[in-house]
Amino acid sequence: MLSHPRRVPEPGATGMEKPVQSSPQPLNPWQRWAHWLAFACSGLTLLMIIVGAMVTTIRAGDTDPTWSWRFWEWAVGWWQSQGGRAYELGHRVIGTVIGFCLIGFTIAQYKGETGPRRWLGVAALAVLVLQGVLGGVRVLVVSDTDVRHAVLDATGGGTGVEARRAALAMAHGVVGQVTFAILSALALLTSRGWLAPMSPQPHHGALRTRALARSALGLALVQLFLGTLVRQTGQHVMLHVGGAFLVSAFVLALVLRVHRLHGSVRPVRKLASLLGFLLLAQVFLGLTPWMLTQGLLVSPAPASVVALLRTAHVTTGALLLVLLALLGLWLRRLVVMPQPGQQAPADDPVGRLQDYWVLTKARLSSLVLVTVGAGYLLASRGEVDWPLFVLAVGGVGAVAGGTGALNQVLERERDARMERTRNRPIPSGRVSAAEATLFGILLILLGSAMLALGVNLLSTALALVTSAIYLGIYTPLKTRTTLNTLIGAVPGALPPVIGWTAVTDALTIEAFVLFAILFVWQLPHFWSIAWLYRKQYEEGGMRMLGWWDPQGGVLARQITIWCAALLLTSLLPVVTGMAGITYAVGALALGLGFLGAGVVHAWRRSQGTTRGVFVASLLYLPLLLLALLLDAA
Repeated sequence: MLSHPRRVPEPGATGMEKPVQSSPQPLNPWQRWAHWLAFACSGLTLLMIIVGAMVTTIRAGDTDPTWSWRFWEWAVGWWQSQGGRAYELGHRVIGTVIGFCLIGFTIAQYKGETGPRRWLGVAALAVLVLQGVLGGVRVLVVSDTDVRHAVLDATGGGTGVEARRAALAMAHGVVGQVTFAILSALALLTSRGWLAPMSPQPHHGALRTRALARSALGLALVQLFLGTLVRQTGQHVMLHVGGAFLVSAFVLALVLRVHRLHGSVRPVRKLASLLGFLLLAQVFLGLTPWMLTQGLLVSPAPASVVALLRTAHVTTGALLLVLLALLGLWLRRLVVMPQPGQQAPADDPVGRLQDYWVLTKARLSSLVLVTVGAGYLLASRGEVDWPLFVLAVGGVGAVAGGTGALNQVLERERDARMERTRNRPIPSGRVSAAEATLFGILLILLGSAMLALGVNLLSTALALVTSAIYLGIYTPLKTRTTLNTLIGAVPGALPPVIGWTAVTDALTIEAFVLFAILFVWQLPHFWSIAWLYRKQYEEGGMRMLGWWDPQGGVLARQITIWCAALLLTSLLPVVTGMAGITYAVGALALGLGFLGAGVVHAWRRSQGTTRGVFVASLLYLPLLLLALLLDAA
């Protein structure tokens, strides 16, 4: 699909003026105390969440079944304890310190403010008390008979203590995360930067951006609940995984929208960038412990590593919730609707989607999908697991699309110099490099998660190796050596291998045969493209084989040689027993036709014969794979 040029609106034309901030007014002593106490409470709450996550991970919640109003006894017990009990008592001690700090904040806020703002501390203190009560009842429902009976009577009777304990623990964890968000918001609302006068940015998309931020925040809360459910019960993992995909999609849309429409608002832009980074970290921290505990790695990591990763996963989730809350506050403060009568900028959502489609290099990615699917179907031998097929093809397709986007980020300067690529989204200015980078990384992570969770680790590793070679080796070599096509053929030949391993979870001789066919096929295919667009490649600084030969003899001879090599390579399935006589006849016919196109080009060396080689290559590969599939069937 080809992109079309669209006018990029100037900042002044749509009311996208940069906010003007006046000098911050000095805070009175009570306000300063309120801000620093709120900041301290927020930091201590993050520490409490970290320790609490470790308590849940190592199942240390019931190591000290007592609960006392004499808080100093917890500090003494923590100092004398080791192991899980030390974590549990440390969690309680931190909660106690937060309580006293928040009491101080409540007093300072009441003294330093007027109007409704003076009651913010009281509201936050009430939430913290609720969180503490839930934690205390969770402990006592197991150890105290009176509390146990009271809880059972209040929740419908019966004897299911464990279910009540898990429910209380889930509520305790979720309210703790909400408390962290509230205290972080208070630290922002009491800061000098927030209290300083600031002119907001008028934009017609303000309401949609705010609505998207609220939706992402609400989904993040639901996802935190699902995560707590998984941690307490050990079940419903796929609900949590599905929620992760949904939250990631909304957060990604929010980050991209903020950078595109409100990038001139510095607090909003910085929070959105940090949000995107933490989202990537959260996906990694959630995926890695799952693989470790499911035995998908050859060398299982120690339990302490798993505990640290899971604790970091919970902590990062809390930070994501806080960033979404703070971003929502700044959007409400600094991004507003324009005055009535101001003309709204033209919106082109279809063109926007088309730009992201172009970023994925959809035509190249479609070839990847075909070869992955072929490798999968060949390995299935007539017994196709279609859900697994969809996961394998979809996962590799997402990795390929993300790799294509990152490749366009790396080559944006060269693309701007070539006629055939200068209208791509990044060099044309319709999509920023930061947006495309984030989009590409998230696509790769999405595809990797699909492969790791739904297929197997070997296929995941091969997909990531393919992406790494393409971006880290092949792309920079385009301007350094004429051997770049040989290097680039390696990642291009791996997709059918990934399809094969998705079924077999092993690298067999058949996988290497598929690799060899795809590797050899790419050389005459891409060299024909190189000759067709040789002048533009020279303008872009790319070193292609035969660039020093204006007559094209060197390239023509190489095309012919590799067409002959492909004819021999295509017979390997017959030699290895993958295919029989039906495939052999088809492979010979197709190979001779492709070789004939190469010979004609070597003889005449014209644009027409070069295009003939290119068209022959496009026909050859799908027909050869079809012959292989029909023979296998």
